[in-house]
Amino acid sequence: MTLMVGRQPILDQYGVTYAYELLYRGHDEHAFSNLNEDEATSSVINNTFYSAEFGCISSGKKSFINFTSQLVRDEVWRVLPKHDVVIELLENIEPTPELIAAAQKIKGQGYTLALDDFEYDPKLEPLIELADIIKVDIRQSGMQTAEKLAKTYLPRGIKLLAEKVETLKEFKDCRDWGYTLFQGFFFARPEVIESEQIPESKVSKLQLMQKVHQPDIDYTDLVDVLKSDPSLTLKLLKYINSVAMGVRHEITNLRQALALIGLNNFKKWASVLIMASIAEDKPRELMKLSLFRGRFCELLSDKIGLSDQSSEYFLTGIFSLMDAAFGKPMETLVADLPLSDEIIETLLGNETKIRNVLELSQALEYEGEIEKYVSKLRTSVPLIKLSEINQEAISWTDQIMRL
Repeated sequence: MTLMVGRQPILDQYGVTYAYELLYRGHDEHAFSNLNEDEATSSVINNTFYSAEFGCISSGKKSFINFTSQLVRDEVWRVLPKHDVVIELLENIEPTPELIAAAQKIKGQGYTLALDDFEYDPKLEPLIELADIIKVDIRQSGMQTAEKLAKTYLPRGIKLLAEKVETLKEFKDCRDWGYTLFQGFFFARPEVIESEQIPESKVSKLQLMQKVHQPDIDYTDLVDVLKSDPSLTLKLLKYINSVAMGVRHEITNLRQALALIGLNNFKKWASVLIMASIAEDKPRELMKLSLFRGRFCELLSDKIGLSDQSSEYFLTGIFSLMDAAFGKPMETLVADLPLSDEIIETLLGNETKIRNVLELSQALEYEGEIEKYVSKLRTSVPLIKLSEINQEAISWTDQIMRL
């Protein structure tokens, strides 16, 4: 049975990834169907914790796993490694005496317990007493309630996790109130302040990106451009020599690299490194997400018969978070880059072939409608292939981030 798993990062107050919430996406017997919650969680457990890919999916971080009342009572949690997971009790759980007793067993065995989408109800007090983490959906509860919950539960020694944090201001407000864990796209959305200038260091990187992607640039000119940034040159050679590129013999200079891997691959790797340097003051998860999107789009383009355009698909994924890295509107940034019309139209949110693939990669990051985006592809892609692409993109991303 093939499992499709998405994951959402959970960051701490410093922007460091603390954990991932694993999200069910479907499997080959019920592809894209709405399984009930028991079946969905069971599928995630059976097909990630007991497969070779689990280390890939979790990236060595803790995994938040949704649990229903039935799964808690059935003690399914016992099969999970207690130091690697957080048992997340869903918001619709009824705190019956049987359920409370089962939750006490979870805590007694040393597991971490979280309450999902928390809204106060006196009946929940026995579970609150057991909870290590309370997750607050700030879109649903509102910021005033989020602040009140902090005043109530932080003195009780409970950690608070703010869910669906979408702006930097929301992140800062919750952090100031004492929240220490955050889930949402605040780190991947641009904080646009029009009066502020792009820092000079980022301007120089943008100019470098412009030169790298000039359509008429030749090998000699490209080498000269990159030599203007010695640190970039060293990093580029390190990346190209990594196992990720599959190079058999060590490459010691840029001309040799160009000759061996070709102009398009060379530009691709230069773009990765330039984007990484632009986003160095942002949470690492931003660059990780950019890399995942780029690799996923590249791999999927090959599966749908567009391997000749794979470089464009890769660059689109990489650049899809450029506005967050710069803190400027995408319209302003793409106007300065000599990219193809299709990449630009895709980044601006217009309907293109690349857009369909990019949106599919984004649907894996949140509770998106995967079936909707799969149906837009120019050819049918079996779920098993999507699952393989997803796992390969995650593994590749982690490998590059380690380098």
